Amino acid sequence: ADCKYKFESWGSCDGSSGTKARQGTLKKARYNAQCQETIRVTKPCAPKTKAKAKAKKGKGKD
Repeated sequence: ADCKYKFESWGSCDGSSGTKARQGTLKKARYNAQCQETIRVTKPCAPKTKAKAKAKKGKGKD
């Protein structure tokens, strides 16, 4: 990766999509790489929500 970004902290979880997002600002581009000035990345929310779902399933079986 020839594009280095400075990222802000992760945003709150979007319940409808199950993901959270953060934005990065271009800090350094190496080898004249074509880099976007800002990028937005998303990732699934923390596994805490999954753990809660599993716990509910476990109670249902009992």
